[in-house]
Amino acid sequence: MMFQQFDPLSIILWFLLFTILFFLFWRLQFYKVLADLESLSRRLDNYTKRTIDLLCKICIERGSGSYRDRDKIEDFIDFFVIPPVSLDPYGILKKIEFLIDKSEERIENFIQSIAPKIDNVWKANAIGLLKGAISLHTINKQVKHYIGLLRKTGSLQLAMVLQMFIPILRRFVDSLMRGLEAIANCKPIGDGIGPYVVAKMIKNKNSLRQIAKDCIYAEEIIDGKRVFLMKALGPGATVGKPGEGVKNIAKLYKLSKVITIDAAAKLEGEETGKVSEGIGAAIGDPGPEKAKIEEVCMKLNIPLEAIIIKMSPEEAIEPMSEKIAKASDKVIEKVLDSIRRSNGDVLVVGIGNTCGIGNCFDEIKDLKFEEIPKRKK
Repeated sequence: MMFQQFDPLSIILWFLLFTILFFLFWRLQFYKVLADLESLSRRLDNYTKRTIDLLCKICIERGSGSYRDRDKIEDFIDFFVIPPVSLDPYGILKKIEFLIDKSEERIENFIQSIAPKIDNVWKANAIGLLKGAISLHTINKQVKHYIGLLRKTGSLQLAMVLQMFIPILRRFVDSLMRGLEAIANCKPIGDGIGPYVVAKMIKNKNSLRQIAKDCIYAEEIIDGKRVFLMKALGPGATVGKPGEGVKNIAKLYKLSKVITIDAAAKLEGEETGKVSEGIGAAIGDPGPEKAKIEEVCMKLNIPLEAIIIKMSPEEAIEPMSEKIAKASDKVIEKVLDSIRRSNGDVLVVGIGNTCGIGNCFDEIKDLKFEEIPKRKK
């Protein structure tokens, strides 16, 4: 048997080449991550600028604003809210609600100052755009922070961790921008499926009444039972205070059941628009409104049911697709079935952002929905 003779010098050269390529590969990966982060930062800069442009356009056309206020908006997008102390949990929800209410009040006053003649619907949309600009700007600051950190430390480990999040973050900001453009045009977004269902069920426009801040309800007779249908005041981009609304309605009427309807994040592999039933309060707020619903139902021993419509986080902030809108028919079937099982008055609450969604069937019957194109991998 013959064995091939290897030149020791060749072996050493191959070993050196392999070592060089190994370390060069990781260095190239590091610079690729850095380039991807810089590309994402430029995209965020562009999206923030476009959002501010949309906000300025609304303020000028709808509220007698001026392009000179653009500098004020660019300063305001650094707005932040400091979380309350949570070491002592007693009263934490009241602190959170207080800070949320005050931040909402500050943003509303700012919009009113730069667009003094704006109406309530477009004020709500302008507030939504301003919040979107704040979100984009905040994300961009974090991205730029990590770009600076990578350049400063040259850490390969940190680059590998960040590489996993870049595609997710890119998809999220792209969807957020599409959602903000929908708000600028007063069109529904995926998160509005709850208010959309309730609006479809409200036939009697004259019965609409306000029950809480930016929250309305109507009374309908279904299968011989009184049904109270509650949603945020549309068609402006607002979510209202549904917890306060449920609390106030429970004081006025003896309820046998409360049904909450909301969008919910689906798992990968689940179908968009799938409808599921459960128990509890279907609401994704920071805590105060959900706590109010749970507290009043527990105190008065009112059964609390939930119906959710599955969608991805991106679909929730994008323009509402036809597939999600069609799920409303199945939701209504489940609501009607639940009403038939009840033995008294029922409250149905549509949770979510009601941008582009009117307050009754007549105001939404002509809405058109487009199928969102498939995302690039």
